[in-house]
Amino acid sequence: MPRRAKYAPEKDKDPELDISSLIDVSFLLLIYFLVTSTLRKEETDLKIVLPTQIPTDNPDPVDPVAIKVEADGSITYDGQPISGPSNSGKPDKLQPLRDRLKEYKELANSTGNTPMVIVAASDDGKTQRFIDVVNALASVKINNITMTGFRDEEG
Repeated sequence: MPRRAKYAPEKDKDPELDISSLIDVSFLLLIYFLVTSTLRKEETDLKIVLPTQIPTDNPDPVDPVAIKVEADGSITYDGQPISGPSNSGKPDKLQPLRDRLKEYKELANSTGNTPMVIVAASDDGKTQRFIDVVNALASVKINNITMTGFRDEEG
C-alpha cells in the first residue's frame, strides 16, 4: 500500500500592510493644496536687489532716499511725514509715498543714475506697515533697497 503523504498546514505568514492606497491619498491631498493655494503677486514678484559686499568700480552717485517706518505706523520720507499712524480699520495703500517714489525714480533715471532707497523700520512696529512700504517700492519698480532697523537711544 502506498504511503500517504502527511498534510502539512502552511505556516503563518508575517502580516503585511498594503500602503499603495495611502500613497494615492497623500498625492491627492498634495495636489488639492497646491491647486487651492494662491500666491499674492504683489508680495512675491518684488525682484529686490540687496546690496553686496563686493565693491563696484562705478558707485552710484545718486543720493539715496531714506524712508522710516515708526512703531505707531507713521512713515517719513527723507524726514518729511508722508502718512500718519496706520488705521487698523481700512488698509492704507500709501499713494502719497508712491507718488514721491515715482518722482524720485524719474529724476534718477533722467540723470542716468540708479534710484536707491534705505528703509528703516522700527523693531516695535507692525510688519504689515513695512510690507506696505516694500509693495510701494515694487509698484514703482525701484529694486535697489537697503533695509535696516533702528532703536531709540535712551540717555
